[in-house]
Amino acid sequence: MSTQVRSCPKCFQLMWLKQNEFESLDIETVRAKCPHCGSTVRFRLVSEGANAAGPKMGH
Repeated sequence: MSTQVRSCPKCFQLMWLKQNEFESLDIETVRAKCPHCGSTVRFRLVSEGANAAGPKMGH
């Protein structure tokens, strides 16, 4: 996996997370710490559909 770009659900800032900055919980879910507010957040990866190969934005 490459860099993940997500918005933090707590502070709404964009998080640019490299491979070593998040941990896989299962094949669809990863956990990371927001570099802005320090909250631990979980998000699902897009693995099917038109956005599966593109940037993973948390909209």
